[in-house]
Amino acid sequence: MNSQHFNPTNYGFNFTADWYEFDSKAAHKAAMKARNAEAKRLRKLGHKVLCSTNGGQLMSKGGIGSGKPHIELFVSVYHLTVCA
Repeated sequence: MNSQHFNPTNYGFNFTADWYEFDSKAAHKAAMKARNAEAKRLRKLGHKVLCSTNGGQLMSKGGIGSGKPHIELFVSVYHLTVCA
């Protein structure tokens, strides 16, 4: 089995001069859209694909050594699993 994860903080999370910007609704929509597009592509290739979502994963950004403020966010991460 092969799995991929589509994390909303990879879609639209940006540090500003002193804090951060994150449009949660747009980021979740983009992550889900990317997951669904990849699932569709894999299904066309003949793979059996399972899609799922976890209900709130703690993500940490910035912090000591990064030069950016530390922030923790709960986000739903979108998963795709290819079954053999």
